[in-house]
Amino acid sequence: MNKKSPAAREALLFSLLDKLFSGDITEGELLRTLRKELLEMSQTDYANMVGVSRRTLSDIERNAGSPTLAVLNAVFRPLGLKAGLVPRSPAMMRKMLIKKDSSEIEE
Repeated sequence: MNKKSPAAREALLFSLLDKLFSGDITEGELLRTLRKELLEMSQTDYANMVGVSRRTLSDIERNAGSPTLAVLNAVFRPLGLKAGLVPRSPAMMRKMLIKKDSSEIEE
């Protein structure tokens, strides 16, 4: 096991979220990468920890099935994330994030 520093963990999370918001990866790919690289857990162990079946976790990571919002929140909670409404368009998401960032800088 190669334990990452808190800074490295945060950098990985931010990098993957940037890819998600850009449309380069899916929510399932985000979950799989964070589970494996950040937590270094197997599907079985992670599924047991969050209280879902390994099959459900596998379906989410493969972008298959139709998990409920409660299930999505359960699987993302240990990663400090929750499901929510975001623009479908990566360009709109970028614009929103840039606007938010620039308004915080002005304050």
